[in-house]
Amino acid sequence: MLKRTIILVVVFVLSIPSISLAQKYAGEFMALGGGARAMGMGGAYTAVPGDATTCFWNPAGLILRGYPLSSGNDWEAVFMHSERFGNLIDYNFVSLSFPMSLGKSAWGITLIHMGIDDIRVVPFRSGMIGGKNDGDMIFEPWLGEKLNFDYKDYPLESVNDYALFFSYAQMLSFGALGATVKVIRDDQVADVSSLGIGIDIAFLKRDVWKRMILGMKFQDITGTFIAWSTGKKEFIYPAIKFGVAYPLEISRLSSVFLLAVDGDFRFENRRYVSQFWLGRASADFHVGAELVIREIVAIRGGLDVDRPTAGIGFILKDFSPWKFNLGIDYALLLHDVLDTTHRVSILLSH
Repeated sequence: MLKRTIILVVVFVLSIPSISLAQKYAGEFMALGGGARAMGMGGAYTAVPGDATTCFWNPAGLILRGYPLSSGNDWEAVFMHSERFGNLIDYNFVSLSFPMSLGKSAWGITLIHMGIDDIRVVPFRSGMIGGKNDGDMIFEPWLGEKLNFDYKDYPLESVNDYALFFSYAQMLSFGALGATVKVIRDDQVADVSSLGIGIDIAFLKRDVWKRMILGMKFQDITGTFIAWSTGKKEFIYPAIKFGVAYPLEISRLSSVFLLAVDGDFRFENRRYVSQFWLGRASADFHVGAELVIREIVAIRGGLDVDRPTAGIGFILKDFSPWKFNLGIDYALLLHDVLDTTHRVSILLSH
């Protein structure tokens, strides 16, 4: 199995197209992830099965349920809202999963939305800059230039990015395989929009070594083109996400300690914005840990690349007359320049 995986990775890397006009960070809003549990663990989630957010992180994990703060056998739903960098960006994530044959096949659907409101759009026209105008069409008040209009006369607009994921997972003799088809839609100011379609392929296997879990996701495996209404085209490069996780039972405390490590490997010449790079290849790493106590409370911490994260979660099992499981998770991401990001997600399962 290991030999087969290595060959697949080599073929994947060699097949990455070299497109000179591609945009490096197209579709970057999807990289923010979903679920406060994963965020509290620093985004180290590729090898962590158990809840509906695996539609995003690793669709193969839809089959391998077993997260002690979830345990839904019929269906599961996760809802997350986040306000990033103060109240500048609204980020919403909804994911649903449904077993088809428990432990053998499952499917899920995920919707991601990121929006920025109250953007003042002022189309430039001649004569809008007065005073000591030097004629370069750039407003430079320090040179004595003045505006000959009131910006409040122009409307406020919004920017909205959407991604819809359709996922399926199947258990095979050598592990679980999963696939996701992604539909990406961007609505920008001035009636500019775009549309794109991409594919992820994923793998997950338990007990690789003792209780170790291995996960891999070939993200945008064929590359994803995004076509804009202006005629512009963007390209999302393929990437490899690789992760391992190891759960350790602490019987005296009726607890489970989980340690997870992820690596994101890209081939689009990101260089200095990545932790490590060599030529066009770059790598970023995520580390996370979780302690689940008596299947009631979870305490989490991690590093999302080089930014610390923390979180907490709890669940009420057989909640309400309908015997739902209700879970609430909270996570925070510290940033050295921008404001701290808070994320809250709600989990329902049955």
